[in-house]
Amino acid sequence: MIAKQTKTETRNAVLAAVLSAVVPGLGHIYAGSWRRGLTLTLGLPVQAVLFHGVDLDSLAYCLLLIYLWNIVDAAVAAKGRTASAAIPVLIVVVLNLAASTQVTQFHIPQLGPQQRGAMSEIGGSVAKPDLLTRTAAGHLTWSETARTAARPMIETIYLALLGTGLSLLLAIPLSFFGARNLMWSSPVLKALYGLTRGLFTVLRSVEVLVFALIAIAAVGVGPLAGVIALAVHGVGALGKLYSESIESIEHGPIEAIRSTGANEFQVVLYGVVPQVVPQFIAFTLYRWDINVRMATVIGMVGGGGIGALLFQEMQLYQWQQAAVAIWMIAGVVMLMDYASAVIREKLI
Repeated sequence: MIAKQTKTETRNAVLAAVLSAVVPGLGHIYAGSWRRGLTLTLGLPVQAVLFHGVDLDSLAYCLLLIYLWNIVDAAVAAKGRTASAAIPVLIVVVLNLAASTQVTQFHIPQLGPQQRGAMSEIGGSVAKPDLLTRTAAGHLTWSETARTAARPMIETIYLALLGTGLSLLLAIPLSFFGARNLMWSSPVLKALYGLTRGLFTVLRSVEVLVFALIAIAAVGVGPLAGVIALAVHGVGALGKLYSESIESIEHGPIEAIRSTGANEFQVVLYGVVPQVVPQFIAFTLYRWDINVRMATVIGMVGGGGIGALLFQEMQLYQWQQAAVAIWMIAGVVMLMDYASAVIREKLI
């Protein structure tokens, strides 16, 4: 570990080491290294509790290495130097990777003849989907499976489009309340900012499948439940992106408009909106792209669209028919990826 000089003020190294021996990180706080000290004070006990909670006490004992490093590092910090934390961070990462393999019971499966046969069948079906068929006259035409899957695929695209549209109707106005540079001039505005950002965080942190299941319980199985789930989750995702776009604007035009005596609404309308419209459009297209993929998964739990058809065919082990839906989804996503990338490149 390489220590480098970062500050001139020094403290008693022995006292710092003793404090960190009693409470990990306390010696760092005494030495003025608040961030590292608080990380150790909170992180070590939490990590030990996590290991103990999944009955991995042997890994918890390995944290003694971090504890010993914490004592030595506190003495180094007290002398006005900062040692590299690369080794303890690496130890924590390795321990958590080891814990994850134990908790998830991860192992490389031994593939027997039955498993290899199933994988071969699925792979062959995906490579040769039931997409085309020959008529009595010998002409190639779309198969019945492809015709059946076309409508749910179109439904998925529109489901994602409507979910995106509804989410941006709420996300756009809320994003202005979630922009720090617009909401930091008074305690009331600061409170609104905190509430708005908190709402965005909650809506983004809950998986869209959870919203889909709630919507299905409320309105029943079908595309409407999927639209509601995508819209609610999208408010949090788009709101955060829009707010960050507003926070990154140039303040020169805003000050120029304010100097003319314009009120806050006019400042936002003429100083903020023109700067963020291109990014808003780009983020909206990107979200629609994401929602098409999400809508496929939502369909598997009853949210409508091609996901329901795909799930049904997989349950019946109709892999060639399922492959048609898979290739349709992949094709639509690739086209939307390309189109949205071109549009974003033109706008930003």
